[in-house]
Amino acid sequence: MEINFLGKNNKKNWNQFLLDNQGSFLQSFEWGEFQKNLSKKVWRIQAKQGNKILVQTQLIQESFPLCKSHFYIPFGPCFRKGVSLKKEQEILSAILTKIGEIAKKEKAVFLKIEPLSKFSIPKIFLSKISQKRTQPQRTLVLDLSEAEESIFNNFSSKVRYNIRLAERKGIKIEFGDQYNPTFYSLIKKTSERDKFFPFNEEHYKKLFACGSQDFKVKLSSAIYKDKIIASYILIVFGKDAVCLHGASDWDYRALKAPNLAQWERIKLAKSAGCDRFDFWGIDAKKWPGITAFKKGFGGEELQYPLSKDIIFQKFWYKAYHFLRKLK
Repeated sequence: MEINFLGKNNKKNWNQFLLDNQGSFLQSFEWGEFQKNLSKKVWRIQAKQGNKILVQTQLIQESFPLCKSHFYIPFGPCFRKGVSLKKEQEILSAILTKIGEIAKKEKAVFLKIEPLSKFSIPKIFLSKISQKRTQPQRTLVLDLSEAEESIFNNFSSKVRYNIRLAERKGIKIEFGDQYNPTFYSLIKKTSERDKFFPFNEEHYKKLFACGSQDFKVKLSSAIYKDKIIASYILIVFGKDAVCLHGASDWDYRALKAPNLAQWERIKLAKSAGCDRFDFWGIDAKKWPGITAFKKGFGGEELQYPLSKDIIFQKFWYKAYHFLRKLK
């Protein structure tokens, strides 16, 4: 088996393997470039046997106290369809061994893997199920293969009413490929009201700067009387559309702009040839309001496998979790 590190010249082939094997946008070449623009190191690792690619994984270096670091693989690795469980274990051993070598040079304490599909870590590696996640554990995915009318009719009666209400009130939805500062104004206003810490504005600007033909970053804006009152990011990668960050102006909540904006995003995804619309994260305990809102649009609830940590430095790993508990 041959393990390779891929550079910028391999963008097309990297993405094509992901698209052929239902890989996540978080493993896309563009997402890696986005992470680099956030001043993180990224390694693109590929395992081949002859001319056949068996697996690809994008490794991201995250910050850690005291001049150390930790690694992160979001919704990966991406295996070739049809790889046997035995072969999968062999590939994982080779990949994790290689990552262990990088960890020594980079003083990485552990590797966090949040897989898209279930697999087991080979026993030769010290691993632990992690309770702390970066990506959502559960999500809601809408099948876009049905006719538009059928999709709409499967929404709850309340959602259908709110969409029609927003239309009657004159809400218009516009899509763009460029970042708009109003988006961040709405995010900030919402974060102050709901008491959460948003990414800084540069984070969003850099995300839009990484958009491409393969990795489309769309901004959908709900407009009322020439004023943007709601704005959301939609990622389109292959046959998947993913609804990421967004916010709406609470002062205009009676107009139900978020309902219409969601419906227009679903229609855009379907017209772009997507098979699935991912509402991106539900949790009735942590986010009861937004979870109830998303569930009104139907879809199938999915739960991802548990996150796993591969431990390279036991002392610092224990210290890290001890400090987190004190926090």
